[in-house]
Amino acid sequence: MPPQQMEREAPQSVMKTTKRLIGFFKESRALILGMLGLLTASTLLNLLIPDLISRAIDTLDLSAGRLSVDWDHLNTILLILLGVFVFSSLFSYFQGRNSAKLTRTTTLTIRKKVSEKLIRLPVSFFDSHRSGDMTARLTNDIDNIANLISQALGTALSAVIVIVGCIVIMLIKNPLLTLVCLSTVILNVLCTVILSKRMFGFFRKQQKSVGEMNSHVEQSVAAKKTIDSYRITDECIAENDRLSDELTDASVKAQVLGGAMPPLMSIIGNINFLLIVAVGALLYIDGGFGVTIGTIQAFTLYSRQFTKPINEVSGIISQLMTALASAERVFEIIDAEAEEDSGKKSLSDRHACSIRFEHVTFSYVRGIKVLDDFSLDIEPGQRVALVGKTGAGKTTLVSLLMRFYEPDDGCILIDGVDIREIPKAQLRRTVTTVLQNTALIDGTIRDNIAYGRLSADEKELYAAAEAANADAFIAKLENGMNTEILREDTRLSQGERQLLCLSRASLTQPRALILDEAMSSVDSATEKKIQDAMLGMMHDKTCIIIAHRLSTIRNADKIAVISDGKVVETGRHKELLERRGVYCGLYQNQYTESD
Repeated sequence: MPPQQMEREAPQSVMKTTKRLIGFFKESRALILGMLGLLTASTLLNLLIPDLISRAIDTLDLSAGRLSVDWDHLNTILLILLGVFVFSSLFSYFQGRNSAKLTRTTTLTIRKKVSEKLIRLPVSFFDSHRSGDMTARLTNDIDNIANLISQALGTALSAVIVIVGCIVIMLIKNPLLTLVCLSTVILNVLCTVILSKRMFGFFRKQQKSVGEMNSHVEQSVAAKKTIDSYRITDECIAENDRLSDELTDASVKAQVLGGAMPPLMSIIGNINFLLIVAVGALLYIDGGFGVTIGTIQAFTLYSRQFTKPINEVSGIISQLMTALASAERVFEIIDAEAEEDSGKKSLSDRHACSIRFEHVTFSYVRGIKVLDDFSLDIEPGQRVALVGKTGAGKTTLVSLLMRFYEPDDGCILIDGVDIREIPKAQLRRTVTTVLQNTALIDGTIRDNIAYGRLSADEKELYAAAEAANADAFIAKLENGMNTEILREDTRLSQGERQLLCLSRASLTQPRALILDEAMSSVDSATEKKIQDAMLGMMHDKTCIIIAHRLSTIRNADKIAVISDGKVVETGRHKELLERRGVYCGLYQNQYTESD
């Protein structure tokens, strides 16, 4: 972002994001009030220290040419100082505990809100957002916000109290020296504002680069076999270096500007210190302004106390900018439009359901139709196969039926009810999908099957495994149902993984079953096992089979041939072959290629 544009946009973003972030503290008012009270008490006690030291110095008298000390007064002051140190430390300790609780409570609230929102976002959201970047927002970005709350919030509140308290005390002690002390404040504020404006854009770019880097690393790990197979290791390393350079460039620029603030503030503070000592000495020599050695000493200490919070705030500006840039990225997820569900109509509990696509039109990208006036009737209990070339729109039909996406035009009916009027939870209990890509989770075999219905008991889990013909291979595992597996566990064959997914689908007891290329990655022997399992599962269910291997759909009640987003042929296997149309061409091409 060009510097001039950054200067125009950053202040508005900073204020808006800061106000939004403060809104998350509403649930922790008691903690904030307690922290503020303890912080105020501790800070006020610390503000008494320079005055007490000043009074202690003034108990010394050299006016008669020799040192005399008012011991009673000095001892009283020293005892008060001891009490101030003890209570100030106690208040600081309890304030730190409250700050830790506030950090934990607030970040937990934000993390839960983001996690819940991610679960409720539509599939289309993840089509345009990388999973690595989402992970970075949920972890790294929220950690940055936590650091801001735990470290910067107390510093900022303390700074306000110290600055106001110092000004009040100094005005009471000597207005003229107070003006000298305040003479450099404008310079402090001006430097802070100018640098913070320029830093914000770099920190925002830095957090974006972190997300891109995470996505690249995650993708490289997931596709390790593909990278090695296609010999693109060097290209991956080059891309990693490019992303690293971008992250380093943004980080260095942000840190250089952030690192410039403490020494700059220190120089201004030292100038302020010199001014107080010089003017104070002149006033003491003049003797007409009530300035004593103790007064000068007090003002030098108050000057340090006054400029210290300004320097500290300047020092945490980089941390503040990082946290606000992270908060912006987190709020993007929170503000994303959640999956809508306005359905209120209920479906009957029949074993099988009818499904109808009426003049459905759909585009992922505006102007490029994937489905164009698509219509198809599926009767209750009917087994319908969808075939066609890659990109014809077969899998898109499944996504629309599951309401992962909404059609641009037309409607889809189940038992005569528009699926937009059916609650999504009931719709997805009614229709279950088994995909080509087996989606297992880290856990036991039992956990993976129970993912279909978490409330299922042991008897139901074993029944589901038996229904999917998965019980045989599960029994051979070392720990049976309790065997631990990973998402990408190579100990399980593709067919065994698919049988687990079929077990999971069986557990949901759906009224309609969709098999999306469920057997495209298995051998003939495994295909037979899966087919036998599916035949049992299809009993009393409406079934949609999407298949590339046409041999698996010969016994379908109806085959719908899709081309360019439309149904161009329907019929049974033999009927379609006899017509010598599109299906016959697909069938002959497939067997010619296999020969």
